[in-house]
Amino acid sequence: MKHGQLRSVAHSIADSLACGVSLLTGFYDLRIYEDAMRSEDGVLTVDLLNGRVVTGTPSTDVASAVLRIPKEFDRLCSAKGLARSDCRRALAHFHTTPITQEFTLVVEDNTGRITETDFQGVPARRVMELDHLGRLRRRAIRRP
Repeated sequence: MKHGQLRSVAHSIADSLACGVSLLTGFYDLRIYEDAMRSEDGVLTVDLLNGRVVTGTPSTDVASAVLRIPKEFDRLCSAKGLARSDCRRALAHFHTTPITQEFTLVVEDNTGRITETDFQGVPARRVMELDHLGRLRRRAIRRP
């Protein structure tokens, strides 16, 4: 089991929700970032394994789409040769900044390895930042 493959599955699902046209869930007008802005802390956290919103207040469309995620998570995992039991936790934290829309994926596999990865834009790409020499690089994946 590769941790990167689990992160890829979680990214595919979170990106599907973030773009607004979620072919995976069958909802075509999702406004998850608007829901995040309306939430108390400006963050909407979705548990991708269990299909529920952990923090924030989702709209009815987003709540309905989130309920369909576990089935798609299982399907994408099996397509990559993984099982649901390979993943202990998969969370997507959706939030906005004054400039862009972003989400952070937190993935924990069955060995206890945890990573946090930041994505921005539609379609979601890794956040870019300048290194100490002024070169544009992808933000590092954090391992808390």
